[in-house]
Amino acid sequence: MNDKRAILLMRSVSALAIFLPMLWIAWAYTPVPLLITLGIAASLVSIRIGQAGEARYGRRVQVTEMLPLGRQGDKQMLIGGIAGYLMIVFFGLAAWLAFHD
Repeated sequence: MNDKRAILLMRSVSALAIFLPMLWIAWAYTPVPLLITLGIAASLVSIRIGQAGEARYGRRVQVTEMLPLGRQGDKQMLIGGIAGYLMIVFFGLAAWLAFHD
């Protein structure tokens, strides 16, 4: 097995190990832990893409700058910007569901 396939397999198994229990909890009880986990995952994607932008732009790119850069043709920045805003949505929805009567 080559390196890329092994890394993909390890990441897939790790993602399943994280998200399957969260899906079960969301199905049986409340979706709040799943939304928090999705928010953390989105934030990690956004942070990683922002750090990768340091090599291209000479500085860490903030989430608010990622969408305009994505509209100029940088697809990674567009994905990072969307992930950053999805993080806000997931955390906000989790907080609303957790504290709503």
